[in-house]
Amino acid sequence: MAVALEFRKAMRRYPTGVTVVTTVLNGKLKGFTANAFASVSAEPPTILICVNRTARTHALISQAGRFCVNVLRLDQRPIAERFSKKDDADPFASLPYTFARTGAPVLDGVLSYFDCELAEEHSAATHTIFIGNVLACEAHDGAPLGYFDAGYRDFGCSTT
Repeated sequence: MAVALEFRKAMRRYPTGVTVVTTVLNGKLKGFTANAFASVSAEPPTILICVNRTARTHALISQAGRFCVNVLRLDQRPIAERFSKKDDADPFASLPYTFARTGAPVLDGVLSYFDCELAEEHSAATHTIFIGNVLACEAHDGAPLGYFDAGYRDFGCSTT
């Protein structure tokens, strides 16, 4: 048990960006806040996300076969907080978005997005690693919303 506690403490020292992963299944929009996201390959463009199997959206990604990773800007902390809640409120309510090539939601004003078709799933401990082929992506100028030591942060960087 001590190793698990130290592991969490150590991982909190690794700064990451903040994303909202979205998908749609049978016309229902779903999404959640995540920071376990990484590039896999540039040729072909491929990314991965790690999702806890107990998350409500986990099964939907498998079933839908598509997902979109929305990288949040510094001023979008309220969106990260909205999508991290475990209540039944609709996080998409009154939030502007469009649909990407796969039909997954792209949140308006994000720093970047990666619209993916699910390519592979791998089980690892309590999570599933979803690997997605990027069908469309887009980047915009701005500062990223960061996460470090269990809190949202300003990393003090931006593009113009």
